[in-house]
Amino acid sequence: MNKIILALSAAVLVFPVLGQTPDVKVNNPYKDKTYIPDGDEETPVPGEVEVNTETVESVIKSLFTAMRNNDSDAIKKLFVDDAKLLATEKQKLTVISIDDFAANIASAPKGSLDERITSMEVKVDDHMASAWVGYDFYYQGNFSHCGVDAFQLHKGSEGWKIISIADTRRKECALSEEQKIGSLLDDWHAAAANGNLKQYFNAIDQEGYFLGTDASENWSKDAFYQFSKPYFDKGQAWKFTPSDRKVFLSEDGKVAWFNELLDTWMGTCRGSGVLSKDEKGSWKIQQYNLAILVPNELVQDYNKLRESKGK
Repeated sequence: MNKIILALSAAVLVFPVLGQTPDVKVNNPYKDKTYIPDGDEETPVPGEVEVNTETVESVIKSLFTAMRNNDSDAIKKLFVDDAKLLATEKQKLTVISIDDFAANIASAPKGSLDERITSMEVKVDDHMASAWVGYDFYYQGNFSHCGVDAFQLHKGSEGWKIISIADTRRKECALSEEQKIGSLLDDWHAAAANGNLKQYFNAIDQEGYFLGTDASENWSKDAFYQFSKPYFDKGQAWKFTPSDRKVFLSEDGKVAWFNELLDTWMGTCRGSGVLSKDEKGSWKIQQYNLAILVPNELVQDYNKLRESKGK
């Protein structure tokens, strides 16, 4: 087991599952890109991991998916043949080959590997790229350590592939307030997708409000609960996948506000809201505003549709 955990620690087990949805910065002189890992992405079953080498971000995303699914074949497709993974510790450097890494991932207990991205910065120049990825690592549901994973990649005839990954590890891992809020919101959206009524409404302050897409949907917490409960009782209320989240804090650190994009059955929506700290220092949602986004060029058509329906 120690060998497995060491190999995993050395190799960026950074899968975005119901954890933080960080800001991702990309510095590319040829084409600007931004990738935000999906906070509520459905996990493919082993053997069905899709490998995507078109962009640096897609390679990293494919690797996270393959590792969580213990898919050694998919992992090896993302690396050059002689790739190395390096764990950097005080006065010690541990090196592992990609073959040994993939074998160790495959032998880990199913679903036990959960390393959550806390930040990512990607830089690209011609056929060379690097990615600086902050992470928190959980093994079998228990926090293990945090650190940074440094990717080096090369773009060849088969697209981007990983040359090496080096990482740092430490036990002292305080989260920023922005990261705590991001985690709360990710878990809140996941609770709706998983039908967890208690977790979903525990995140909302007792005096909180939810503003829906209809003008009549100006709900207090109690009213929103009565509306939502029948959907949660079916095992899944709604699935909103967040991205491009921005969080802001007041000077005293007791109030926060945010906005985010949401992938929903209604198309792309925007969520925005306000949070405050309770007497225990925990963040609670005071207001959440859900809005359907209408492209500017379609506003006139939208207004005509509303008028035709008498709305």
